[in-house]
Amino acid sequence: MRRIMLLSAGLLALGLTACGAAGAVNPAASPAAPAPTALPDENAPEISEPAVSVEPYSDLRYLPWLDDYAKQTYQPDEYNASDLYTYTYNTGTAFAGAEDEAAALLEACKDPGLGVRSLQARGITGRGVNVAILDQPLLTDHPEFADRIAAYYDTGCEGETGSMHGPAVASLLAGKTIGVAPDAHIYYAAWPSWLKDSRYAADALDWVLEQNEALPEGEKIRVVSVSAAPGSADMFQNTDLWNAAAARAEEAGVLVLTVEGAGTKPDRLMPYPAVLDPNARDDPAACRVGFPGEDGSSVFAKNALALPCSYRTTAEEYTAGQFGYTHYGQGGLSWGIPYCAGVMALGWQVDPTLTGDEIMRYLLSTAATGTDGNSIIDPVHFVETLETNRST
Repeated sequence: MRRIMLLSAGLLALGLTACGAAGAVNPAASPAAPAPTALPDENAPEISEPAVSVEPYSDLRYLPWLDDYAKQTYQPDEYNASDLYTYTYNTGTAFAGAEDEAAALLEACKDPGLGVRSLQARGITGRGVNVAILDQPLLTDHPEFADRIAAYYDTGCEGETGSMHGPAVASLLAGKTIGVAPDAHIYYAAWPSWLKDSRYAADALDWVLEQNEALPEGEKIRVVSVSAAPGSADMFQNTDLWNAAAARAEEAGVLVLTVEGAGTKPDRLMPYPAVLDPNARDDPAACRVGFPGEDGSSVFAKNALALPCSYRTTAEEYTAGQFGYTHYGQGGLSWGIPYCAGVMALGWQVDPTLTGDEIMRYLLSTAATGTDGNSIIDPVHFVETLETNRST
């Protein structure tokens, strides 16, 4: 079955603008990426360019079974090369005259940013840490994460085997070239979020807890990444079943992170989307809360933590063996949750004795201050602080 999964207004309000289609596609092979070139400065004065048919932040993915995504090649008079970084496109999209630039940008945005690769170069990769993901169906053979999936469970996804969301979140957490924690192992439970029924999410979480019970001490699942809001009665039915499962997880010492926050007490850590500076991906202080092209100047709650969601590349696979990638000029909070879970995995590698509450407190206390005064996750400061405290 070919299906496009659209978001409700409520999910959009939570920042999940990255959700989209599920079905079958045959993306082109990933092109060889030349050295990335400098990206435009978001704050630079606008330069007048010829009018084109493609506006900044347009979704130009090539998904040929969908009429709205059936266009594959864009001619030079249809797009602005200087706006490439704002476009959402995949390895099936062709920009005539800017093929090398598009390939380089897609490759550059695989970098998790905020100094994560400097930590990975030191061996801080989430090695020895088990995590879980509850999300849409996943084909588990993508090279980004094929050897990272420890176990897979389908709660009843109506025969769907692939999606846009599944490979994206798995690659952002533990992808070989994309992930924050590329050596973490993932217990993945697929649930049909498009049915708006949290009983599937509760079933998925209970499966994770069953897997966890069978694991020896020292190898327990530490965090569950959920890029949805199964506890929101405005969007889902049977939220009581989810809340009960989340309470069981908390009792078992498993931290559950959703777009609404952390477990049964979500206000302990309130996630928000953030925008990476295209020319300073490693600098948390250069980030701001919100979405590209929008005002993100609001100051949020004390326990708010902004997570980099925009200007990211994720894995893509709709048909088994047909591997691709997607560059997102604008991503929603769906991309931030696995990022945060990945940073937590780095922390647990450094200090496995920490509880979920302690990990969250360290994330908040080590956060950087972004350009708008909000708290931005700072993986390097977080890990270095844990290392210092561990050695004393």
